[in-house]
Amino acid sequence: MTAQAPKALVVFDLVATLTDAGPRYVRAFADVCTAQGYPVPPDEDILDMLGNKSLPDIMRHFIGELPEEARKTFMQDCNNTCDALLHRPDWKERLFPHVREAVETLGLMGVTLGIYTGTREDALADQLDYHDLGAFFDPRYIRGKDNLRDAGVKTADLKAAQLADIVAAFRRDAGDHAVIVVIGDSAADAAAAAQQGLDFAGFAADDHKKAQIEAAGVQHIMRDFADLPDFVMRFVRPAGNDNPPPAQKPEIAPQGAARPRAGSPPRP
Repeated sequence: MTAQAPKALVVFDLVATLTDAGPRYVRAFADVCTAQGYPVPPDEDILDMLGNKSLPDIMRHFIGELPEEARKTFMQDCNNTCDALLHRPDWKERLFPHVREAVETLGLMGVTLGIYTGTREDALADQLDYHDLGAFFDPRYIRGKDNLRDAGVKTADLKAAQLADIVAAFRRDAGDHAVIVVIGDSAADAAAAAQQGLDFAGFAADDHKKAQIEAAGVQHIMRDFADLPDFVMRFVRPAGNDNPPPAQKPEIAPQGAARPRAGSPPRP
């Protein structure tokens, strides 16, 4: 009898992991800086902070401390500008290559999909609608940010709390032996997964992002979502079954090349 694979959940960060929404957040921040008379930071400097820092932290870094009313106005203008861009006909936002195919494949394989993110809950719903992704994700395992409830919570702490809540909910539903894999693009994502003892894969869309998450100690880095189903299955597939496998002739590795260790994720 073949051993049955445990139930599995893959939890994704949203911005800069599934959706290439970073440029929209950067544009909104820059537009509000211009409108309110603050110096506009380089786009790449703003982009580097997304995922690791909350909007108040980013404001504090580039603008400094603001009076309470000015801070609230800046944040509200940023959120409104960012939301409005998504609905402008001249603004185009994309998924990263092979995201749709990867999440569809995982769903067909029986893997449950969730999302955790520092994005506001209403903006999260808008992004899923915009990219027509909502049907692939189980709403029981989706967590976003509430600006009132989560005000003042650091991004890393918020993501850790979201993951803890998702993990508890999934293990209640699927059992203590359920497999949970986290996919994200930032040091905050890696730290949140490590706090829960979960397998983590970093997604790096370019060499700069790859270097960033390598510096955070992330060992398993994915460069293309086409590799995702295979990566996940290395954690979900049972280690063996009740019957010994038939004997096979050993493969001969090319001279000078080492065969990959079983169970290791694909190389970037």
